Amino acid sequence: MTTTSRTSDDLFHALAARARATSDGRLVLTVICGLAATIAIAVWRPFGWMVIAGAGLCAAAFGAWGIADRELAEREAVHGSSVVVLRVVRVASVIVGTGAAILAVLVMLGGALGTWIS
Repeated sequence: MTTTSRTSDDLFHALAARARATSDGRLVLTVICGLAATIAIAVWRPFGWMVIAGAGLCAAAFGAWGIADRELAEREAVHGSSVVVLRVVRVASVIVGTGAAILAVLVMLGGALGTWIS
């Protein structure tokens, strides 16, 4: 028995579809709130601050990717040309968001496991 995987089944495609369906204003608000929360939590540093800062950075990266993707699609449709800066912003957003999510998960696992003496 073979299983087939559609490209829309993975997390990245689901997030891309969600970002494309979100309004411009909400994407901008997501970037602003995500960055503000990340900075505030990094300055305050409560218990578990890296997890919360990672979530804020993930939200900001999601919004930045959505804005860059939408602008890129509009400029390609109108002018028929691609903009390199917008492509770089999309790639950087994916790298930053993925890195922040991985860091947040690792910090949560580290806190959950604690220190084990073997």
